[in-house]
Amino acid sequence: MYGVVANVVIDNQLRNGAKVYILYCHGMARSPKVYGMARDGKRIEKYISYKKLMKFRSQWLPEHIRERVLWKYEERTEADRFAKSLELMWTNVRLYDGKGNIIREGIPESKAFDLAAT
Repeated sequence: MYGVVANVVIDNQLRNGAKVYILYCHGMARSPKVYGMARDGKRIEKYISYKKLMKFRSQWLPEHIRERVLWKYEERTEADRFAKSLELMWTNVRLYDGKGNIIREGIPESKAFDLAAT
């Protein structure tokens, strides 16, 4: 079983740079539920905006995480295809920190779904 993982760019609860497993997302929503390492060292599940994630990629799912993940794939090529589409959609979206300082230049969030359609 394969799933999609990513790294955290910035978040209040998750460690910056932490690897998170993307568990699922409701339809075309902008915030999937993820599972990853919190700042205090515990593993947590939380909703986070896709634009706060980077380096989407497929990965083999360990046994202890499989039951949490709803978006899992038998073939790695399927997981790679999904990870690539997330990378194309969300890596170029503009990102700000909590104080309004720009972290990453890019397109507005509203244009991300237009990229996926092309």
